[in-house]
Amino acid sequence: MTEDVLESVQVITCTLVGASNRHIRHLSFETVFIDEAAQALEPGCWIPIAKGQRIVLAGDHHQLPPTVKSEKAAQEGLRETLFEKCIQRQPGTARMLTVQYRMHEQIMGFSSGQFYGGQLVPHPSVRHAGLAAYDLCFAPDLPVEFIDTAGCGFLEVSIPESRSTANPEEANLLLERLAQLLAPYDPAEHDEHQHTPLSIGVIAPYRAQINYLKDAIEDNEMLNGLLLQRRLSVGTVDSFQGQERDIIVISLTRSNPQGEIGFLSDIRRMNVGMTRARRKLLLVGDSSTLCSHPFFGELLGYVKGVGGYRVAL
Repeated sequence: MTEDVLESVQVITCTLVGASNRHIRHLSFETVFIDEAAQALEPGCWIPIAKGQRIVLAGDHHQLPPTVKSEKAAQEGLRETLFEKCIQRQPGTARMLTVQYRMHEQIMGFSSGQFYGGQLVPHPSVRHAGLAAYDLCFAPDLPVEFIDTAGCGFLEVSIPESRSTANPEEANLLLERLAQLLAPYDPAEHDEHQHTPLSIGVIAPYRAQINYLKDAIEDNEMLNGLLLQRRLSVGTVDSFQGQERDIIVISLTRSNPQGEIGFLSDIRRMNVGMTRARRKLLLVGDSSTLCSHPFFGELLGYVKGVGGYRVAL
């Protein structure tokens, strides 16, 4: 029965390793598509590639890289994907999709210039898609905001048992601003008028900060209500991969006199986090620490340019 089904279908979907399943290992294909190829380890890619006459790799090598648990293997080249090698060695084979259908043009603007040579174009349906329809306060006309905690004394703390980092005061400020933004929002009223309910994502780069944010949200009646309704999600960048939210709030967490930012220096991960937002992107962080890395200096300059920079009070 399995063989009869496989012989009659036009498309078979599977994982890379699944392409060696005993039911299909003897088959060959006119075309093999590998989705999320920029996150796929090269050895895994060769399993389906060996079965195809034509190969199409789809992905974004400016977003999350593959997971390589062996640092030695990563240093010896395993983290470099076949997708990246193809673009570098055969640039004529690359085709970039330039129209995006998710973000307000100001949310898109920084990533477009930083990672994609300024080639991204917002579709007219999202170009000016802000929060005006939801009657919110706290500068709803600013699709991108950065609240700077420099000089506030919101220093990070290390959590020895988890070997992670948290910044409780920054987290409290972030949730206070989010609650202020959402104060006029009544989900029932908007549902009644057939508005799509707001979806909100809270992102932090460190597990300890995520845990603190979750605990703090449980103590906030309004935010906890949205959490229980599954209209508010809290997680790391990786947990939001492939997803989107109307509002994305990011706690950058790091704040120390040494200017150490840890794996915030993985700017591809930051690109993923910022581009999850559809209507509003709100970042909270300490510029005096973050700007030790040129990426964050340029990000701050961009936010100031669009009028979204604020100093925490």
